Amino acid sequence: MAKYLQRSCLCDGYLGIVAPERKQAINGRCLKSGYQLPLQHRIICSLAYIILLSVGVSFATSSLAQSGGQATLILKVTGLRSEKGQVKIAVFNSSEKWLGEQPIYSSTINVDSQTVTWRINDVPYGDYGVAVFHDENSNGKMDKNVLGIPLEPYGFSNNVRITFWPPKWEEAKFTVKGSTAEVSIGVK
Repeated sequence: MAKYLQRSCLCDGYLGIVAPERKQAINGRCLKSGYQLPLQHRIICSLAYIILLSVGVSFATSSLAQSGGQATLILKVTGLRSEKGQVKIAVFNSSEKWLGEQPIYSSTINVDSQTVTWRINDVPYGDYGVAVFHDENSNGKMDKNVLGIPLEPYGFSNNVRITFWPPKWEEAKFTVKGSTAEVSIGVK
């Protein structure tokens, strides 16, 4: 393709499809001598530009979608059985980190009503999962009975209920995209 773009006529006029700085050719026709590239060469160059342009646009679109932007995540915890204690919140962004020791975001919010709302700004687009529990006695940990069953209310994103083990990442994950993502979790 490069040989077609650099070809010149007898008067040394540029015959490329685009030459904004020299302005000596229009669509492969020399403005000095009138020589024109053969139709086959003009078609090949035009198709090459179209393909390159479409590949560039699709690459830019896909990279913008992946790196995306940032959103505001609004988390609403409902169903608190008392207006005392604290709500502990942990937000995870991968299956490897799900319910581990290092959430990407975490917070402790004092309870003053049966519903608690938490807002996080500048959250990158992507998949997230949330785990919460109502620490009614404010001791900083989930109280359990002798069998290991939680005594304090808890919940997960997508309102996944557990039976004998914690929910899997695939069950609890949700996607953050757009300017605002709202998630409501009912604790039980």
